[in-house]
Amino acid sequence: MIRLGGYIRNPVLVQVIGICPIAAAATSLMNSLLLSLVFTFSLILSEIIASALLKKFSRWVRMGVYALIGVAAVFPVMYLLEKSGAAVFSSLGIYLPLMAMSSLVCVHCEKYAVKHSVKLSFFDAVASSVGYCAVLLVVGAVREIIGSGSILGFDIPFITGLKGALMPFFGFLMIGVLAAVHKAAIIKKYGKKAKDLEERFPLDEERDEEATFIYALKNRFKKNKTN
Repeated sequence: MIRLGGYIRNPVLVQVIGICPIAAAATSLMNSLLLSLVFTFSLILSEIIASALLKKFSRWVRMGVYALIGVAAVFPVMYLLEKSGAAVFSSLGIYLPLMAMSSLVCVHCEKYAVKHSVKLSFFDAVASSVGYCAVLLVVGAVREIIGSGSILGFDIPFITGLKGALMPFFGFLMIGVLAAVHKAAIIKKYGKKAKDLEERFPLDEERDEEATFIYALKNRFKKNKTN
């Protein structure tokens, strides 16, 4: 599962989910480490709860629960960082609280956790976390070296720092380069199976429409209008 979910179908490089925090906030290895810890805890906790307790609830109810779980994972970290006066808190900006409602968490909970056992959901969360955090850490480390001329606060000789590498456009550029290298490696190693990279987590709106909050509102409106 880790090879398939974390490497072959990497959530960032293949599924293109959750890229904004990487492009905008992964400007140093420390930032990336913190985001990785918060994301991993939030995804594992969300998938376990979704698989164990939320299968019988409607989608719009589950979405609210995912947000609450994200808040429970993110805000204690924010509180501790703010109290300690850590510089990393200000550098992450709004992207740390946005991790409370990650699109990747919602997609994996909805398309996998609510359809599988707790054990399989746990391993899916671990696999996705490994893939997501690997990209996060690589992007953060490279941008810190190029942009600041240092790594984890230690200066690197002969590198003065290119400040443009700390801007979001360079983060998106790095994700694009990594995605190209990743796909080339998959094609070389797995050959015909590389077509599986194009598979996403498509939302079956026709099948799932009756589970949505909007459907419930429309249905209630129709009943009231008929009465």
